[in-house]
Amino acid sequence: MSYKASMHPRVSNAEMAVFQTLSAVGLTTGMITQKPIILKSTVPDFCWVEKRKIVYLDGNPVHRKDKQINRDTEIDELLEFQGWDVLRIPYDPPLTQKGLEEIMVAIKRFLNADVEEEE
Repeated sequence: MSYKASMHPRVSNAEMAVFQTLSAVGLTTGMITQKPIILKSTVPDFCWVEKRKIVYLDGNPVHRKDKQINRDTEIDELLEFQGWDVLRIPYDPPLTQKGLEEIMVAIKRFLNADVEEEE
């Protein structure tokens, strides 16, 4: 099954790249993608249910707007109230290799996974 077939139809190229890299480094165990969480209609980009951790990739063209910032903050507060840890990662599309590497470091730290330092 392709990565795209297992993800939400509105998945971004950045989400695809992060999913593929998470898979390559073995961080997709127990993870689901695009899981709807009913509280104020949110669909996290990456969700580890057993760890109660959620990651959103926030493209700056959309998520820098005041209305979206307020909505994202409200969603985060509701999720945290329900016991979820939330990580929002802003990025400027298109995602570069350097940007992908930075995102992976942030996600690994968030998941408390071993982060190998690049020399």
